Amino acid sequence: MNAIDFLKTLYFGDRYCTKFLLDSTNNKVELHVNQISRIRDKSGEWNYYTDEDIENGVLVFTGIKKVFLDESGLLPNDQIYDVYANEHDGIYEFVIETSHVDVNALTHDLTIRIIGEGVYLLDPAKPDVRIQD
Repeated sequence: MNAIDFLKTLYFGDRYCTKFLLDSTNNKVELHVNQISRIRDKSGEWNYYTDEDIENGVLVFTGIKKVFLDESGLLPNDQIYDVYANEHDGIYEFVIETSHVDVNALTHDLTIRIIGEGVYLLDPAKPDVRIQD
């Protein structure tokens, strides 16, 4: 499954970022999420499907070429609105629409862009298994 279609099978509604890790040694970026659900309904809707939920799931972006943090300089620490990809000449532009809540409880919307080769899901209960479908 390509990255664009794979990301459409992930549900992030009411979920939040617990860690955002730039791993330059392994050329990857990790988005840690309190819980990730899968969308398996042919309608493309989540429909409260929980059979494949992953607690403390990690979305791993690989083959990183560039990372563009939000111009505010803030890091994600709250809700994830959407994660999607566009393909350009065999390389993906991954877009993470998320938010940051500051010490005054004000929410700031963020957009992070990652240029890379691929993406997979990691379940901490099965750390050696790359979920790509």
